[in-house]
Amino acid sequence: MSLDIFIKMKQIIKPINTSFREASKQDLTQILAIENRAYEHPWNEQKFIDSFDNNNSQIQLILLNETIAGYLLSLQSIEFIDILNICIDPDFQRQGLAKQLLNHLVASQQGGVINAILLEVRKSNTVAISFYLNYGFKLIDTRKKYYSNGEDAKILNLQIM
Repeated sequence: MSLDIFIKMKQIIKPINTSFREASKQDLTQILAIENRAYEHPWNEQKFIDSFDNNNSQIQLILLNETIAGYLLSLQSIEFIDILNICIDPDFQRQGLAKQLLNHLVASQQGGVINAILLEVRKSNTVAISFYLNYGFKLIDTRKKYYSNGEDAKILNLQIM
């Protein structure tokens, strides 16, 4: 009779080397490539150019080993920040990078005048809605027929100190 021995080995996880930096127009080609791979309804180039030209908007990149893995585009008003677009390259999704981007945004506002972060998300994007609710956002309203295809948007709010 043979005795089979099974050894359960712990999976080796490589540390993720992430960093952040503000995007520039030189990053636009890579941003658009990620946007087009990630979304069924991607932003067009002009929307990004307009954001680069707006002094109240910021595009923060998350880099994974010096490669752009995603971005968060926000618009700052007097007391709140509106997240206009957050996107992680499909090749890097489900690694906690979106959470890191949000953490970075929240940390950058600690002790400042900003007291809330708002965003709209497609009603059909249940994965994103679940992610934001788990992060701590609260559903505050619905915008009927907000998107060009007539889809409603859920409005979410995160209070920050």
